[in-house]
Amino acid sequence: MTSKNMDKWIIQLRKGTFELAILSLVSSRSMYGYEISSALKKSPIFFISEGAIYPILKRMTEKNWIEFYWVDSMEGPRRKYYQITEEGRLLLTERMAKYKEIYDALTLLGEGATDE
Repeated sequence: MTSKNMDKWIIQLRKGTFELAILSLVSSRSMYGYEISSALKKSPIFFISEGAIYPILKRMTEKNWIEFYWVDSMEGPRRKYYQITEEGRLLLTERMAKYKEIYDALTLLGEGATDE
């Protein structure tokens, strides 16, 4: 596989897991957009610009996977905090199980599990 094709594959893989990563982050505590973006940047796999995170958060809010509330800030403008909804928590559980299932199947295939 060429480096260019590998880059496209990784980009698609990342896009498919951003929502899962965000749900994972806000499942333990509420976070505001910049905080989510900063946490994602700690992993090179989930690097995303601050501006790119907001359309994803908006889409996830519209799907009722997360919800938001406003908090006044002493350090500047008020902040929009995101938290997971019950629907989001169920989706996270289901998708993590499916992700693990896929990972385990790929691992078995790599170990020659199809050998008879």
